Amino acid sequence: MRSLTLVALLALAAAPGLQAQQGQMRQRQILQQQVMQRYMANYRQQAGLSDEQFELFSQVVTESTQQRRDIELRERELWRAIEGQMRPGIAADVDSLNALMDSLIALQQERVDLARSERERYAEFLDPVQQAQLLIATRRLQNNIQQIIRGRQVPGGVRNP
Repeated sequence: MRSLTLVALLALAAAPGLQAQQGQMRQRQILQQQVMQRYMANYRQQAGLSDEQFELFSQVVTESTQQRRDIELRERELWRAIEGQMRPGIAADVDSLNALMDSLIALQQERVDLARSERERYAEFLDPVQQAQLLIATRRLQNNIQQIIRGRQVPGGVRNP
């Protein structure tokens, strides 16, 4: 009974921190959705997409975004595993490292395949000028995000609040 009470007290003590973390994650998701909605609306206007084109565009973006997130998640996991193998004072498992590095290369190929697939799908309903506008809009968005991220970092890798 004592251990159950102790576990309950620890859970209650951790709850505010967990709630704050979940709140931050939710805010991040909302911000990502807002940025994506603005990006899509701006592109729609710039490229002069019809309702049908915009619906198809939205489907491709939604599916591709999820696939890209999955790739990024797997990549982070691979890097963690590689870093875990490279601990000071502990011999790395060479076979494991080789397999992990091969997996990183395979993920890079998945990114290329995804980009090729997106381009083929966009070509079904966007003309070449609209596709080029999309590439430019996407690159600008990525550059803006990188600038924001760099602006939040200070020397030593510590982020500003």
